[in-house]
Amino acid sequence: MSISRRNMLRTLGAGAVANVAFPAFASSWIPELSKAPNAKPPAGPIRLNRNENAYGASPLAIAALREGLNDIYRYPELGDALQEKLANLHNVKPNQVVLGCGSTEILRMAADTFLKPGKKLVLAKPTFPFLESYAKDKGMEIQTVPLTPNHEHDLKAMLAASDGSTGLVYICNPNNPTGTLTPRQELEAFIQKLPAGIPVLVDEAYHHYAGGTSSYVSFLDRAMNDGRVFVARTFSKVYGLAGLRVGYAIAPPDITQQLMRNRLGMGVSLLSLKAALTALDDAEHVRLSIKRNADDRQEFFNDSNVRMGAWIDSRTNFILLKADHPPEEITQHFRKNNILIGYNLTLGQNKYVRISLGQPEEMKEFWRVWDLLPHSGMNH
Repeated sequence: MSISRRNMLRTLGAGAVANVAFPAFASSWIPELSKAPNAKPPAGPIRLNRNENAYGASPLAIAALREGLNDIYRYPELGDALQEKLANLHNVKPNQVVLGCGSTEILRMAADTFLKPGKKLVLAKPTFPFLESYAKDKGMEIQTVPLTPNHEHDLKAMLAASDGSTGLVYICNPNNPTGTLTPRQELEAFIQKLPAGIPVLVDEAYHHYAGGTSSYVSFLDRAMNDGRVFVARTFSKVYGLAGLRVGYAIAPPDITQQLMRNRLGMGVSLLSLKAALTALDDAEHVRLSIKRNADDRQEFFNDSNVRMGAWIDSRTNFILLKADHPPEEITQHFRKNNILIGYNLTLGQNKYVRISLGQPEEMKEFWRVWDLLPHSGMNH
């Protein structure tokens, strides 16, 4: 006899079911979260639509911002210091580091550098859309390749799409908006087979959340001996500095020189540089942010299981939840209840909404509002 989600919730309650079904987990994650988070839930809508670090920035970075207010009349002079610190972190030379206003500026620099007339962009569909949108606005040719049925990059098809007219290949790993990984071994084999001279930009915005699996290794932690590969990173996710717009690329020196020609002069502000420099010193904040995210992600899976829901396994701080109503209807329902969720997505025959992970109280409110919708027959 099947047990419906509604009857189960009536009998035990959502919280009780989670504790009964997953007692070890329920007791293991609460102590870490009992420590006061740095970010307080906003008075306005609950924002579960931007893939932000729900626990905010390092207290050290916030203190550096306050101290830096006395110097805001000056132009920024800390770019070299941040480049050197990042170079030490990633065991490269400072001339291999390019700073940008968020990793989106790194993507823009890459497009301006490599997507000239007659050169096309090859990338997955769906993936982070900024680079495709920018190239489209510039009138550049774009070749999109659908993800595989298990939502990885279809590297065989991307290889077939790459030829002498390819100016840039873009790989977001873990991928946004699916949260999925493409195995490192397969990426290396793909890059080795690419025609000579094609640059490969690997976007690792969600790198810190992707641990715990042997299939993922950062291209900064284990570099390939290939001068075409460069990596974009951001301070917007695990470091919690999305509002300050700091990103960077690690690249071979010749690619760095090309990117720098398309960089905004003094584009990263003085306060942003101060915060980023200090955030790199707070390893404990990074550790806690990673752990909290892993715990919150597992709790999301548990709560979805209780409701017999389906999702795409994520290695990020957001999750695609299968929609059992038209996604537009779900999005509007949440908006009316003061919660913002991510955009709608169709993969194959299935439709999804993207949910960024918030603090536990925010996620409790998410599920309360979700349960206001009539749900029947949600299952994997």
